[in-house]
Amino acid sequence: MFTSRMCRVATLAIVGAALLAASTSPVASAAGNQRYASPGGSDAAACTYEDPCSLDTAVSGAVSGAEVIVAPGDYAVTTTLAATSVTIHGVAGKPRPRLLSNGVNAVMDLNYVTLRYIEVDHAPGQYGMALFVHNSLVDQVIARGSAQPDQDTIASRNNTIRDSVVIAPGPGGTAIQTYQNGGFVSGTYRNVTAIATEAGGIAIRAAAQGASGNVAVLARNVIARGGPGGVGLDVWTASDGATAKITVDHSNYLGASTFGTKTSLVDGGNNQSVSPAFVNAAAGDYREAAGSPTIDAGLAEFLDGDFDLDGDYRQLGTEIDIGADEFAVAPVVASGAATGVTDRSATLGGSVTANGSHTEYRFEYGPTTAYGSTTPAGDGGEFSTIAAAATLGGLSPATTYHYRLVATNAGGTSKGADRTFTTASSPTGSSPAPTTFAGVSLVSRRLTFNGRFVTPRLLCPVGTIGRCTGRITLTAKRRARGSRSATAVRLGTASFSIATGTRAKVKVRVSRAGRRLLRSGSRLRARDTNAARDGAGRSRKTVAAITIRRRHR
Repeated sequence: MFTSRMCRVATLAIVGAALLAASTSPVASAAGNQRYASPGGSDAAACTYEDPCSLDTAVSGAVSGAEVIVAPGDYAVTTTLAATSVTIHGVAGKPRPRLLSNGVNAVMDLNYVTLRYIEVDHAPGQYGMALFVHNSLVDQVIARGSAQPDQDTIASRNNTIRDSVVIAPGPGGTAIQTYQNGGFVSGTYRNVTAIATEAGGIAIRAAAQGASGNVAVLARNVIARGGPGGVGLDVWTASDGATAKITVDHSNYLGASTFGTKTSLVDGGNNQSVSPAFVNAAAGDYREAAGSPTIDAGLAEFLDGDFDLDGDYRQLGTEIDIGADEFAVAPVVASGAATGVTDRSATLGGSVTANGSHTEYRFEYGPTTAYGSTTPAGDGGEFSTIAAAATLGGLSPATTYHYRLVATNAGGTSKGADRTFTTASSPTGSSPAPTTFAGVSLVSRRLTFNGRFVTPRLLCPVGTIGRCTGRITLTAKRRARGSRSATAVRLGTASFSIATGTRAKVKVRVSRAGRRLLRSGSRLRARDTNAARDGAGRSRKTVAAITIRRRHR
């Protein structure tokens, strides 16, 4: 055991030194400060949004301070992706891109890098690690190591890893190892789920050797579970004066071990050892299941980040959860009465309580309880109870319809009770009276600013005569320093024309004043105003409170 650990950390240090040397001379970028990669991108592409390049080209050509934006999909990594002083991330709200090892020792070698919303998988049949990371932030990442014996998934030096899942799937493997041979290094791991699945596996390890080797690890709000015969936390030194320490609090781990002199495991309190409940650990789904002791058992601090592994708010309950996932509760829904019923149309109502996660709702309707038709998705909000509504058109006269309200968020799908309404008989020789015009509605109140544009999605309700045409205006308030009054700032405006019963993206160019305001913080509360007109000439203005976030860099 001792010999194999010594060989592994020594090899890690040699490989890491070589990779670090290769990563310190980035090539000048030809595509500016933002570089776009896609699975089908080529090495000759411009790395722009319109002409994305390969991931290797996007990363290797990134200059200091650049942003590499990785489109969803699978990427075969044939040479180690080495990067310094850049940000590499997936696209929020879309599937997490996967980096798949193909004959490399380390999939990524990172120094002073922010890595966010990426999955990194090492090939099971190859020796090596998923990530070799120095002085960096690893956030909302899934990392899966090699299935070969005694391999680290993440080798970490002076990093913060948070809101991430790290899996060591091989015998004797370590999910996260913080190692140093001379000098001081640290590791801060917050809301991490670290799992070693096989015999002798270790979740989190602090290891030091050399006369001046000194390693200190802080594990907070962490799930750390070792494999059979392994441990959740391990502190190791060579017997030559090195020092290693793990401080753990508000965490869930089973088993801890120390080896060598000057090793310590500091219990900071509020820890638990009872097994957490996962959705499907056998299939690699380490999201919390209902009833897990880790729910609302963590310590909430601003350093935890705003969002969990899947992009839900980091705190949804009374307290923050332990581990990478924040347990989401399914919405509460109630089907309301149908109003404005005519021979051809009706307006359905109800209520949705989102319980802290972004929620969408729809109505299912039809002549039986099999329904068969649905309305376009509406925005169910995140925290408050909202009134849900949808207008149906094109109905048959003198017909009984069944309907119910359905809402979905990260916690699941909830269905309201079945209700009915009956349309009126159509007057002989007359045309159906047009429905009232409800105006357009905003599909989601959480918007993203990409540096120049904000792109809301608007819905033209079913049953609208003609199209929904009009103009969208985004505004916010700016408060001068030391003043109690606030001035209105127009962020941007754009026109729209949307077909009945459909949704459309509206690209709003943000004004210079708006860009300054949006860049002053990570998020901005604003107002969306939509002045719309239908084909019959009727107009309606709708207003909604929105939150605009800057895209992660």
